[in-house]
Amino acid sequence: MTRRVAFYSFLILSLWGFKDLSSTIARWGWARKTLLDIPLPYYEQALTVGVLLCIVLNVVFAFFAFRYLNGEKPATVLIDTETELKKVSWPTWEDARHSTIIVLIFVAVCAAYLTAVEYTLANIFKMILR
Repeated sequence: MTRRVAFYSFLILSLWGFKDLSSTIARWGWARKTLLDIPLPYYEQALTVGVLLCIVLNVVFAFFAFRYLNGEKPATVLIDTETELKKVSWPTWEDARHSTIIVLIFVAVCAAYLTAVEYTLANIFKMILR
């Protein structure tokens, strides 16, 4: 499951990146040559040389990402991560809400304390340096 999530995350990021790359490549004249005048669903433009290049690069990237994630080391790490996550005792919604409130109160108290110390020290240094 973890390998699948990692692979699909890589795939979504690569699709997004190669879509932006196709827009960048479209600035060059050779990449604007239209191969098919049918708009592609995700790229929202006709199939051009630049878009075809990005699709090929995306397929190559997906292949190597799949091979890498199913390799011995990454697979072991991902399997170990999944095993450890099964051991975690996740907090209930009430515990998470109470902990969040405590953290926010603590941050507010610290911010007030640091503001008061900074204001006091600034006034002390103003009196000394006059």
